[in-house]
Amino acid sequence: MKKFLNTSELLKYGEEALRIIDQQYKQLEQQPIVPNVEPGFLRNILPKHPPYKPESLSTILEDTKRHILPNLTKWHHPNFYAYFPANTSHATFIADLLADINNAPGFTWVCSPAMTELENIVADWGVQMFGLPEKFLLKNTGGGVILSNVGESLFLTVHAAKIKKMKELGFTFADPQITKLVAYYTETGHVINARGLMLSGIPHKRVIPVHYTNKQFFIKPEDLQNMIEKDKKEGLIPFWCGTTVGATTAGCADPIKEIGQICRENKVWMNIDAAWAGASFVVPEYRDLYLQGSQDYNSIAINFAKWMMSGMSSSMTYFDDKESLNESLIRSDHNAEYLKNRYTDEYDITDYKNWQIGTGKRFHALKFWYIIRTFGIEGLQQNVTDKIELAKEFEKMVLSDERFELVAKRELSLVCFRLIRDKNGKVIPQDRLEESNRKLLNKINTGSRFYLVGAKLADIFFLRVVIGNHSTEKRNLEELWKHIQTCSSDF
Repeated sequence: MKKFLNTSELLKYGEEALRIIDQQYKQLEQQPIVPNVEPGFLRNILPKHPPYKPESLSTILEDTKRHILPNLTKWHHPNFYAYFPANTSHATFIADLLADINNAPGFTWVCSPAMTELENIVADWGVQMFGLPEKFLLKNTGGGVILSNVGESLFLTVHAAKIKKMKELGFTFADPQITKLVAYYTETGHVINARGLMLSGIPHKRVIPVHYTNKQFFIKPEDLQNMIEKDKKEGLIPFWCGTTVGATTAGCADPIKEIGQICRENKVWMNIDAAWAGASFVVPEYRDLYLQGSQDYNSIAINFAKWMMSGMSSSMTYFDDKESLNESLIRSDHNAEYLKNRYTDEYDITDYKNWQIGTGKRFHALKFWYIIRTFGIEGLQQNVTDKIELAKEFEKMVLSDERFELVAKRELSLVCFRLIRDKNGKVIPQDRLEESNRKLLNKINTGSRFYLVGAKLADIFFLRVVIGNHSTEKRNLEELWKHIQTCSSDF
């Protein structure tokens, strides 16, 4: 057996690693969510220099159990209610292991045919599962690609939209007109909107403001229309608009249908960030609620790392114009001899190097294939509806106590609320609301039994509880609510 790849060692210590994983999940609820350590703790434990002589996997596994696993923040803990959980499953673990066997980078079809074609297949399955327009099917003008994260996908949509607009107007990167490009994104959106536009060198950015009325955060489509008209009068060139379905802050959704119509009429590329909420589209009523039958968006990103249980680094992104995306990236490598092959030249195939920033990619499609086949559409729907039903239970708990209020209506499995009355039942003054709720949040998180984060939108600070982990049950939410009420008794 080869020294550097010994399958006997793999079997022996692989079994031990699986036992460690099994124990981690069995003991999960007894562990603190955030470890009680200070920055630099690991450097004080581990050797200062790398070992010269080889060490046994047994010793390394033992160190992993003692020093690494206990000191990770437990995103999969039943009482982790912050952000949106990075979910996984037993099918994901198995698929990841098998994907690592060949470890091909898969940047062209010939580099790993099954890898490329399986990604083609699961991307098309996603169009069908989520009820997306057929233009996103690979056989049509579009197609899907698995990218490392939604930030990368957003950057690529901006880049593709820019190249498409430049081609439409007939100017190059050397043309001064490129400085007239203007992009828009909604205030409800993620910070990656601003980052993607900055990395793309877009000189003009407009933020469509969020409004708050009757406990609802919302965007007015006419605000976008007015911005576009004003920019056109000033000689600028609108070309891209970023919208959100399931915002990280409050889970709210932008008016996709109305914004889509405005973008279509003004030849502006419309992107939807549906990283979290997009997976809910597997349940028809939610796609109808959020997308409203719209066909006008040009790209959409759905993060399989959340409800779809694929683990990190797996954002499915769909483009309705794959040629614009490919053209925007292929020009940088078309003369590279080492990338040329007869399959690319002679067949209508997908080379994913032209769909992403880097060339190489991991075999994430195997995870998607395993997950979809293991649970089926029925099981994926149940995963979504189970979490939403739990969120409804927590929503009732908040509504049962007049000291608290829902800041906005529950969105899927996200509940946003805040403390509005003190322990004597008196209304907390407006100028003290944010301070009181920040203090309450800190107190809730003290001791690491529960973990929440706050958010701020339309100048309103509030607490968020998102239910996403498989291990979270109604009893966990009841314990959380009791803890929140206890913590608020000092206010």
